[in-house]
Amino acid sequence: MDKNAKWIWLDKKIYPQYQKSEITLFDKTKAKYAFVAAEFKYEKSFKKKIEKVSIDISADVKFWLYMNGKYVGAGPVCAGGDYANTMPMPKQYYNTYELETDCEKIEFYVLVQKNTTVQCDTSQGRPGMIMSAVLTFCDGTAEKIVSSKDWLARKDNRRYANGKIDYTMHTDEWCGAEEVENIWNLCAAPIEMLAEDEIFPMEFSPVTVLPGETKTVNVEFDKIYSCYYHLAVSAEDNFTVQIADYEKDEEKAEVMDTIAAKSSIDFRSLQMTSVGSAKLYIINGGKKPLTVDKFSLYFDYYPIHEEGSFECSDTVLNKAYDMGKWALKICRQTIELDSPKHQENLGCTGDYMIASLMNYFTYGDTKLTRLDIIRTADYLRISNGYMFHTSYSMMWIMMLYDYYMFSADREVLNEVKDVLQVLLERFCGYTDENGIITDPPSYMFLDWLEIDGISLHHPPAALGQAALNAFYIGGLEKAAGIFKILGDNEDFEKYNKRCEKVKKSFNEYFYDTGKGLYFDGLNEDYPTKKWIPKNTDKRYFSQHTNSLAVLFDIAPKDEQKDLIERILNDETLIKPQPYFMHFVLDAIYKAGLFEKYGIEQLRRWEDMTKFPKGLQEGWYDMSGYGFDYSHVWGGTPTYQLPSKIMGFEMKEAGFKEILLDPQTFGLDYANVKMPTPYGYICVELKKGEKPIISVPDEIKVHIKDIIIL
Repeated sequence: MDKNAKWIWLDKKIYPQYQKSEITLFDKTKAKYAFVAAEFKYEKSFKKKIEKVSIDISADVKFWLYMNGKYVGAGPVCAGGDYANTMPMPKQYYNTYELETDCEKIEFYVLVQKNTTVQCDTSQGRPGMIMSAVLTFCDGTAEKIVSSKDWLARKDNRRYANGKIDYTMHTDEWCGAEEVENIWNLCAAPIEMLAEDEIFPMEFSPVTVLPGETKTVNVEFDKIYSCYYHLAVSAEDNFTVQIADYEKDEEKAEVMDTIAAKSSIDFRSLQMTSVGSAKLYIINGGKKPLTVDKFSLYFDYYPIHEEGSFECSDTVLNKAYDMGKWALKICRQTIELDSPKHQENLGCTGDYMIASLMNYFTYGDTKLTRLDIIRTADYLRISNGYMFHTSYSMMWIMMLYDYYMFSADREVLNEVKDVLQVLLERFCGYTDENGIITDPPSYMFLDWLEIDGISLHHPPAALGQAALNAFYIGGLEKAAGIFKILGDNEDFEKYNKRCEKVKKSFNEYFYDTGKGLYFDGLNEDYPTKKWIPKNTDKRYFSQHTNSLAVLFDIAPKDEQKDLIERILNDETLIKPQPYFMHFVLDAIYKAGLFEKYGIEQLRRWEDMTKFPKGLQEGWYDMSGYGFDYSHVWGGTPTYQLPSKIMGFEMKEAGFKEILLDPQTFGLDYANVKMPTPYGYICVELKKGEKPIISVPDEIKVHIKDIIIL
């Protein structure tokens, strides 16, 4: 961003009531701030042709940028934050666009919305827009344009509420923009700008609606998309169109936009939504016929340059892999979303940790994961290590460790080292003298399950304590590994010793010798908290806790195989939803039982593949919740299948050295292609035959104890 660019907004003398905004959607003061969309414009003519335009732009809260009447992009890149956060984030980001053109005139038009409308929107408490552009001419010269009081501005009266557009409203006169105090800490977004495709319905023909007539048009798409609407209508008199969408169930159709006009429109919506099907409610209130000429979707997603693949002899597994891969694509925006329906911020780290692993084996880009890690660290600094979902902050450490192993990016470890220390010391404050967590802010999140009428979203100690302690052990173990990589022997010893202490206490606190199983938590009384309900007197046993005991080497290694056998064959245990199956499947593989149980467990995704448009959030819904069909956290087969079939293990960070142990696990055949910075790893397997393996020359690979240089 050019240092001469100024933050600008509507003139406070003309628009005094629109000078402040809420911090997030959860801000209790939100009702005080009226919805406003502001327009900004700058134009200039030259006597020579412009060939290239480089643009840096940001806004508070959102912008939509057009150049010479053509849409360029929306933003800014998300600043991050926790679920239900109401604190301003310490950094904001600007988008960068590189464009080619062939004209002698430039016109920039920017629409800015000052209100938060989805969970991942954030503000610094006041609206504004900033932009700088470099125009390169055909003769090689260049000129800068920056936002300033020379730009024109006005309130967009047509957009009077979120999802409400009335093209019949009068437009204000353009006036000079006002330069405002810079309260933002702008950083260049270190990721690529989103790609966009136009998606057309499976069937659609222009719809004519006669005067006084009302029509409902059902529109189907082949998949669920993260998208914006595009609606074109030819008309000469008053009409209204409502656009409702749903992912699967028509009775859940929700009106997202209501558009009123009295002449032809070419409408692009401002709200990203998650669409499998749509309904158009068209009301012709005029005296002349109108025609809906076009209805399509603008599908936005993080750019894809490499693409891994998986195929095997089991069609159910192929579908499960493909559906997870698609969910990953629609959830990768300027942050990893849990789903484009919910659009939660970066507090849902369990979702993003699984998504990042899926990504390493499919699309291979690590930049978005890195930025998610940095933005989460930024939040943890201002919150003193607190996150809404307590267990997820331990998964952030695991996600950080895995990112380093796949990228060899040592710099990021140094950048967040201080956060690791703050986070682990906060968790130490939750523990008793034996190192066991007994007084946390919550035991969330465990799973979308209800047991005896108790939600495992925020369970009492009897249902969540052991799992939280297990994740604490996993976080300590990975943190110790990170400090060892950094050569910080003092912290390595400190957290490694703490990890071993908690493991020992875990076995003393939570192991039931009579059953030969770990139970889910103690039954002691305690003062309840907002997110910790009253404890129960019942002792619970689950696949959750026992899988984690194996995965994090809490259970003795010589007993892990038998423990996994017991929990998979005991029908009395609490069983996970697809999200937590990620950890169960990893534990099965660790215990050496993937051939016996892994494929069988992965085939449980069969019911989820029966709806072909998107990935169902769970096997069964919780009462009153209503899950979606675009949720990436249930996509672990997209990670499990290629990684376990290849037997992939990173031996030295950044693909310098890997281990492959390919197995079919009873399948007739399986083919895997995995992207790396050096090209693709390809493995072809047929039952009873030697595998065919191709690995880039830059990667040292071990295959079943045979080293290939």
